[in-house]
Amino acid sequence: MQNAPPGNQSQGQDQAGHPLLSHTFLQALVAELDADQIRGIILGGSYAREDATPYSDVDLACFVPDSFRPLRKRFLYREGHLISIALKTLAGVQQQLRDPYQALWIVPSFQQARVLLDKDGSMRQLKQLVEAFAWEPLRTEAIEVAGSLLTGDAEVIHKLLGNSWKENLSGVAYATTRLFDGATMAMALSSAVFITTDSRYYQEVEAAVGLDTAWTHYHRLLTGTTTSAEDTCSVQARGKLALQLYRETAQLLWPTLNEECRSVVEQVLTMIQQAV
Repeated sequence: MQNAPPGNQSQGQDQAGHPLLSHTFLQALVAELDADQIRGIILGGSYAREDATPYSDVDLACFVPDSFRPLRKRFLYREGHLISIALKTLAGVQQQLRDPYQALWIVPSFQQARVLLDKDGSMRQLKQLVEAFAWEPLRTEAIEVAGSLLTGDAEVIHKLLGNSWKENLSGVAYATTRLFDGATMAMALSSAVFITTDSRYYQEVEAAVGLDTAWTHYHRLLTGTTTSAEDTCSVQARGKLALQLYRETAQLLWPTLNEECRSVVEQVLTMIQQAV
């Protein structure tokens, strides 16, 4: 067990023992980051949700004019805290809100965010954008994207099986990760899972799909959050688990797939059946 990080004077604790950032510390950060092109600054992440740990970084989003480029992320340390600084624009957020998968992440993120600086009302406008967000106009596109992910992963399955045949374990491992990510993303989209934090991304998708489903069983075996008497650690075994996760994903999404997607997925499932 590693030693706990050293304490500092920038934070106290709430009643549940979660670290809290002091007003003075946040004011100093805002003063350091403020510049002519900054329209507003918000605090996000675990400190905004008030569930931070001693290892949590401080997530800041600095909003700049829509024409500002490049929007690179920066990292620095202050008083023992890792500070994550993202540059964003209101136009960029509006575009993300029109993308089903990105919307699943940023809506909860900005709903939870705490405004630290608002020079021109931009942060108030941001909050209004997020509060007015509606999923229904994106639902059809979300389902179509989930289906595209499923058919696109047909190529990944061919690569996995080909690399397995050649005993190229590195290739099997890569394809396994791709299939896991695609299945998780597809179910998040089809179930409209709004992600409160990346630390709970897998849990929230599993809960939406169903904790007692075969999909969640294979998903957890691949993450290692549950174990099995069978070998699930070898690269080849994990590749087979990824194929089974794909099969469960396909069965859950089947009613939403169009004929073109079904024709591809059906042949892929036959190939998986023969391989597994």
